[in-house]
Amino acid sequence: MKRKLLMIGVGISIGFGSLLTAMPTTALAIQKNEKLESEKKEVQEKKSELESEITQKEDAIGEIKQQKVGVEQELKQLDFAVGETRSKIDGKKAQIQETKEDIERLEAEMKVLEERIQKRDELIKERMRSLQQSGGVVSYVDVLLGAKSFNDFINRVSAVSTFVQADREIMKEHEADIKKLEENKEEVKTLLAQQEDQLKELDRLEVQLQAQIQEQNKVMAQLEVEEQQMHEELHELEDIGELLAAQEKAIQMEINSWNQRQKELEEQRIKEEEERKRIEEERKKAEAEGRTPPPLPPASSPVVNNGAFMNPTTGRLTSPFGMRGGKMHNGIDIGKGGRQGNVPIYASASGTVTRSNYSSSYGNVVIITHYINGRQMTTLYAHLDERFVTQYQQVNQGDLIGYMGNTGDSYGAHLHFEMYDGSYTASHSNAVNPLNYVSY
Repeated sequence: MKRKLLMIGVGISIGFGSLLTAMPTTALAIQKNEKLESEKKEVQEKKSELESEITQKEDAIGEIKQQKVGVEQELKQLDFAVGETRSKIDGKKAQIQETKEDIERLEAEMKVLEERIQKRDELIKERMRSLQQSGGVVSYVDVLLGAKSFNDFINRVSAVSTFVQADREIMKEHEADIKKLEENKEEVKTLLAQQEDQLKELDRLEVQLQAQIQEQNKVMAQLEVEEQQMHEELHELEDIGELLAAQEKAIQMEINSWNQRQKELEEQRIKEEEERKRIEEERKKAEAEGRTPPPLPPASSPVVNNGAFMNPTTGRLTSPFGMRGGKMHNGIDIGKGGRQGNVPIYASASGTVTRSNYSSSYGNVVIITHYINGRQMTTLYAHLDERFVTQYQQVNQGDLIGYMGNTGDSYGAHLHFEMYDGSYTASHSNAVNPLNYVSY
């Protein structure tokens, strides 16, 4: 996520060496001091804005962490639900297996029943054939009428009833077995169908839970990406904050240095004025005595810096300022060109070192801020093999600040040289073509 503060200037940076010159009037000195105070206040305001942005970023990271905790809890619940569902699926599969075993058992019982029914069918058919051969019901009457006595009649009636009742019982048992067979078949089919439907429902539930887990994993992955991006942006903001703090300190150093210089110039002016008055009195005295008066001392004139920048190193221009490979190249490259040994890098103008460190992109990098004739400029020297200056160090034009190298995001030893109209900015929006100030 882009934030406006990533695009702001990293502060008002100043230079010292070229400014420590005599000023023609006290008014100009006061004006200069007020300008430095104004720049310092501007840096402080930007620091305040940056601190607010850092707080917002930290709050956003905290919110993301809370969301991650919620997602983790949701994933735990989903994992538990999946485990529970799988346990139910295993249980239902076991039930289905038992039901299938019951089906096999019932099928075996059905086979026995079918065999019984078949045998009963044969028995009934045989009885019917016997009845037909003996004249059916008439045979029973003949049996009864053939009784020789009343007791014999009673016995014959009981026997005939027993035969008829036995036939009826066989038929009833026959019908009951057939009915039981059909009921068992339907019951088993219904139970198996229910269990299979339940298994399908559990399978669908597991698929839904797995889909929810995948969705939550996507949410977690997105939150981790956002958190990582937030941390990177926070790191950038903190880096800018460090640079703003460095520039605020540099401005205060410049104010102190400027005030000290003005004090020295004022003391020098007073001494020169007293010396001039003394010489004027001697001249008057000499003229009154008829002697040749001593000459007046020449008036001191301020040293004027023309603001020129010198080439920071020797070598051939290998890449100019402008678009390169679809991206903006915010500086110029000066190649080592196969030269052996150390190739020195010099401060292009007098100023103050506001940064001397190592970064993943620039490698060993030195940033110097300059303040020349009321105009603030910044120079950047990247991919150095060694650095010989430290933060807040004042340097003069031509001072050795390092050796050409191949550190950071670099492919071959060279100097990457950038210039900014004002302070260095992370957006490079105020980067200018160094070839407008140096020649290669």
